[in-house]
Amino acid sequence: MRVPSRKALNVSQQRRNQLQADRAKAMPMRDAFPQAGVVHIELNFDDRNGHIPSPQLHSLYPSARAFFRFACPCADCDGDFDLKPAVTALMEGGPTKRTAGRTATGQLLCQGTRLRDSNHSGPCRMELNFRLVTAIEAAA
Repeated sequence: MRVPSRKALNVSQQRRNQLQADRAKAMPMRDAFPQAGVVHIELNFDDRNGHIPSPQLHSLYPSARAFFRFACPCADCDGDFDLKPAVTALMEGGPTKRTAGRTATGQLLCQGTRLRDSNHSGPCRMELNFRLVTAIEAAA
C-alpha cells in the first residue's frame, strides 16, 4: 500500500484557507449593520507596471458575512486589502428615514510580499481603488 506524501501548501493556498476561515467566523451583515441593505464593492487594481488585473464587483446582502478583506490579485503575494474601516465609516452615518444610496471611495496599497521578491523583502505595492455603494433601509 502506497501512502501519499503531504505537500506543503503554497502561499496562495495558505492565504485562501486563512481568508475562508476568517470569513466563516464573521457575523452576518444583518447583525453587523442592521440598517444596511445591499452593499456593492467595486475593486479596481493597478500594479503600476502595465499589468492590470481584472476589476472585481462584490454584492453583499443582509444574509452575507460581514467580511471585507480581499486577497491581493497577485497569486504569488501574501497580502490582502482590508476595507472594514471604510465600510464601518460609511455605515456609521446613521440610518435615514427613506432608502438612500451612500457612496465612499478610497485607495489602498498592498503591503504583502510577492514570493518572487521575497529576497528583497519589498512590499507588493499593488494599488487598489475601491468604491462602496450601499442602500440604507429605514429603521423599523
